[in-house]
Amino acid sequence: MIKILIINSAEPGIIEFTENIKRHISNEKAICKIINYRETLTTSIEEFDGIIISGSPQGDDIVEHHQPYFQWIKSYNKPVLGICAGHHITAFMYGAEYFRSIEPESGKNEVQILKNEMLFQGLPNPFITQQMHNDSVSLPKDFIHLAKSEICFNQAMKHPEKPLYTLQFHPEYLNPQIIQNFITICENKT
Repeated sequence: MIKILIINSAEPGIIEFTENIKRHISNEKAICKIINYRETLTTSIEEFDGIIISGSPQGDDIVEHHQPYFQWIKSYNKPVLGICAGHHITAFMYGAEYFRSIEPESGKNEVQILKNEMLFQGLPNPFITQQMHNDSVSLPKDFIHLAKSEICFNQAMKHPEKPLYTLQFHPEYLNPQIIQNFITICENKT
């Protein structure tokens, strides 16, 4: 049984993103545990087969504030999937530029896959995503650019050497296949 840790990037009590992720994980292949980002300092993350970092509400300025709680990202070598705020936090940690209200998207938007990855298996190209962001990030040096939209250049990226993926959009709403593909990636790494 695959064990997935879901880290809630939002403040305590805001659970809409993590609950939507959870309902796509708890099945015969995987179980999950949800913690708040502050708990990363006291949680043994190595016991999990993979980690998903959730989004947070639009306008929630968290990227710099959350850095102390996500230092583990650079040394953790198991699969990680960052979603929206998780995408921003990760990219910023690796030196990307953080943009406020330059590439905002809301609602259903089309995303184009630029590089075939297991994460996108079973999806058409382009595919429709749920977007809920005012902020965005540039592509960090050496990261692999996986997807873009008409408005937002960095819709998805991957670390060049380890299974670290991040997405600007919210797969937990319209693209649960991506979450299932991430679980398969975790299975293949165990």
